[in-house]
Amino acid sequence: MLWLAQTCLMAQIILAPLLLGGLRPWALAILAILTGIGILAICLHRGPAQMCKHLLYLWLLIAGLIGWSLLQSLQIWPIQAYPFDVARIALVPNGWLGIAVYSIWLGGVITLTALVAQLESRLPILITRTIVVACAVQVVLAASTDLMGWQTTLWFAKQAHLGDWTGSFANRNAFGVLMGFGIVACLFLYQQHRAMSVGKQFDRVGGWLALAIIFAAALVQSHSRLAIVMALVGGVLFIILTPRENAGSFKRLFLISLGCIAVIATTSIASPELFGRFSDLARSDLIQRDDLWATAAQAIAERPVTGWGADSVALVIAHFATADLNANANWFSSHNLWLDGAIMFGIPAMLILIAVLIIVLKTVIATIQQPGTRALVIALAVMGMLGSIGDWVTVMPALILPIVMLGMASFEAAIAARRGAPAPLDHAAQSPAPDPAILR
Repeated sequence: MLWLAQTCLMAQIILAPLLLGGLRPWALAILAILTGIGILAICLHRGPAQMCKHLLYLWLLIAGLIGWSLLQSLQIWPIQAYPFDVARIALVPNGWLGIAVYSIWLGGVITLTALVAQLESRLPILITRTIVVACAVQVVLAASTDLMGWQTTLWFAKQAHLGDWTGSFANRNAFGVLMGFGIVACLFLYQQHRAMSVGKQFDRVGGWLALAIIFAAALVQSHSRLAIVMALVGGVLFIILTPRENAGSFKRLFLISLGCIAVIATTSIASPELFGRFSDLARSDLIQRDDLWATAAQAIAERPVTGWGADSVALVIAHFATADLNANANWFSSHNLWLDGAIMFGIPAMLILIAVLIIVLKTVIATIQQPGTRALVIALAVMGMLGSIGDWVTVMPALILPIVMLGMASFEAAIAARRGAPAPLDHAAQSPAPDPAILR
């Protein structure tokens, strides 16, 4: 039954982008069903997989988050001030249900990944290749719709991002971020086959680099500024963290710098629209994210401890909108996941969550021993951090899955490798050397 559980994991990586990113209730239900089938298959499998202590901590964290969201929605609090006069904190009383569904699904995926990784040591490689497959599918869809002149997500006609490559996403940033993940994944797969010379390595596995170039071209066609920055940072970070034995540090840094300059120059020439979007950041007459973040900061300052409850960001931003913010737009997010979290749950809850994430990331990085795998996990984590600061799309299942699945699979694989390593010799318990006098 291991193959079924593994298939349920890999299928979600490919299906989530096809299902508009996987965040719609019906799409999340499909992903949750696959997760449930995979966990059931693992339970029926006869193997050494077991619920480790860190998985129990994960579910305690999920229970705490759901519990606080539920507590915010109960009418047990003092009468709250405007914009509502009821004895509860949450602006949306049933908003905790969405948080609960998403959190349980994500916890189930992480748990399933850990259990499968305990039985399949090559799971990180399989996940990485599946990410490349998911990106290739999105490139084919985006290129096809562009050639046919269709302004569609394959689900409905586009209302925004016209002329941008989005594949089956409705957001260019989401498509671009997935392409960035695909580029780093291709670099990782290329580095897995080391040869004595660069020429031999390129001859054997140069196809991964070709795919990375295709994904980079698709990323440029999305015209996503955030995705470009994430891909550059992630790619450079991965290359720096995977040094070659026959290349000096100064030479590598020099070549990396030249490569970045070449990429930026080529992008500005090949895509003037994208270059123009970067130039627009200097204009003061455009509605920028700083106005949205200022609005979020005012809302957080109004309720720094208790927050406004789950699914309340749109109502809060509409209420506290600054003078420069377009109040007619439907701002369902502050385009910063940390500000969104502080609005909904309060600053103390977010500080606890940030502390837990830092501890988890530090533990995972310290546990992984293989330099290439560690570099991949670090690059994806940094890219995810940048994405969470600049937009809300990182919370999409299509984008959160590669990060959490690769992190957990690599962590479990490293633990399994340590368990399988031979125990060091106990020199203190060894018999002393024989006395030469006795041998005579």
